[in-house]
Amino acid sequence: MDIEDLANSSNPQIKNIEKTEKIEKKQKKHKNESSDEDDTGNDGDNIIHENIPGKGKVHIKTYGCSHNTSDTEYMMGLLYDYGYDIVDDVKKSDITIVNSCTVKGPSQEAFINYVLKSKDYGKPVIVCGCVPQADRNLKGLENCSVVGVSQIDRIVEVVEETLKGNIVRLLSKNKLPSLDLPKIRRNKYIEIIPINQGCLGSCTYCKTKQSRGKLTSYEPNAIINACKKAWNTGAKEIWITSEDTGVYGRDIGTNLPDLMIKILKDIPNDVMIRIGMGNPPYIMEHAEKMSKVLNHPNVYSFTHIPVQSGSNNTLDKMLREYKIEEFEYLCDYFIKNVPNITIATDFICGFPSESKDDFNETMELVEKYKFPVIYINQFYPRPGTVAAKMKKIDTKEVHKRSKALANLFHSYTSYDYLLNTEQRVWLHDDKIEEKNKKDNLMVGHTKSYVKVLIPFDESLLGKEIKVKIVKVLKWHVVGEIIDKNPQPDKIDYDEYFKGMLEDDEEKIKFGIKQSELNKLKIDIHSTFDMEIIENNNKENGNKFLMVFFYILGVICLFFGFRK
Repeated sequence: MDIEDLANSSNPQIKNIEKTEKIEKKQKKHKNESSDEDDTGNDGDNIIHENIPGKGKVHIKTYGCSHNTSDTEYMMGLLYDYGYDIVDDVKKSDITIVNSCTVKGPSQEAFINYVLKSKDYGKPVIVCGCVPQADRNLKGLENCSVVGVSQIDRIVEVVEETLKGNIVRLLSKNKLPSLDLPKIRRNKYIEIIPINQGCLGSCTYCKTKQSRGKLTSYEPNAIINACKKAWNTGAKEIWITSEDTGVYGRDIGTNLPDLMIKILKDIPNDVMIRIGMGNPPYIMEHAEKMSKVLNHPNVYSFTHIPVQSGSNNTLDKMLREYKIEEFEYLCDYFIKNVPNITIATDFICGFPSESKDDFNETMELVEKYKFPVIYINQFYPRPGTVAAKMKKIDTKEVHKRSKALANLFHSYTSYDYLLNTEQRVWLHDDKIEEKNKKDNLMVGHTKSYVKVLIPFDESLLGKEIKVKIVKVLKWHVVGEIIDKNPQPDKIDYDEYFKGMLEDDEEKIKFGIKQSELNKLKIDIHSTFDMEIIENNNKENGNKFLMVFFYILGVICLFFGFRK
């Protein structure tokens, strides 16, 4: 993993590990003799400095969504800031961190295989992300330290203890990691900012909620400050991300479009924002405001709204909480009100109980809208979910349906409207693929987030240019540069958002106070959802006292709130 930028150079504050998150000490036997690289992956110069904090080489592998990528960037920043070297090659590392995704079976299998490979090289392993958070006893994770999704800010102390031969498990979900942690961006021009964790859905096929939990939103000012910090340190593009951006703020008395309007108040002219996935029912509540946001010159006219099926019968079995007619209304509204918008969506093929007629409705939906971006997934039963207990469709039929949907998707083009037009293009991809280097090409994106290939010119990285589209293909378009320094589009902020942003400070304060009360109630249970290795009598006594003080705190907070 490349180190492109160090977002913050201040040292992280290292805390002691509380008794409720006890280190399970399983001291490993240290060999006195050196090992060959074939056996351990060490190259001879790679020595663990056990008694010197912050000395050593760390390899990090990440699977999954942009939220996971952001978590990894924070962990990299903390480790690098403390003195550790981040290395690409697992063989050259002293310790491996693997950040996991539990959305689909293949991604979890890839994660487990990488953990086992790292163990084969003789590396101590720390696992984090959604997989161990949802299933700490998963086969293959034995003798691995574990960092939960809300504990990434403590990665330094976990690395320190793991290198000493201890096994650490931190899995509580009682707080959100700060957005002000040191961070290393994988792409120096793109900052990924999570705005909330968890969701409000109960989808029968999804395991993510078991990992990320119920909705917990960051306060607007924390997000706005993170955005300002990003563009003040060289970021030219900000990805707003979470498991479901559409539900942002419902726990603290605000919402996604109001957050975006506040962010856009001070955004520099040369910074773009891409808004991540939001589920249909929550985006639909704010369709008018979201259209205004997506039309703003500093926001990509791109939205990712996963529909999963074109059939109401299947959506009901999935517990998706909307009808296909509502999804179509949302698509129609955006197509009408956001010119040339790119709508990305997802489909699951072969969900249990999906009939041939149900699948045909999915095909009809794609035929109607000809979505330019589709993520096609075959159904994978996730352990512990409701859908895993449903009767599965024959595997051959699932393959047949996913192939049919893929063939339909490949049968049309979506970008014909761009041919011979002039388009603004932002060049924020600093990872030039070998093929593009060989072909002397670089990648940019239009306002609608359509991929554009242009002649390679390294001096243009991080900039906005204007091109003429000369060729249209299925996955991208090709452009010729006509202006390397166009004047940015400017608007009058107050006039553009006139009447759209209410004075909701009191509403947010009320929501935050109520949210803190709810979290305090939840934490009475989550505090004990940990690996605790203590004397049973002492443990029971501590638990009694902790429950007593938590309940006392809830009562005090409740009556204080009433006043």
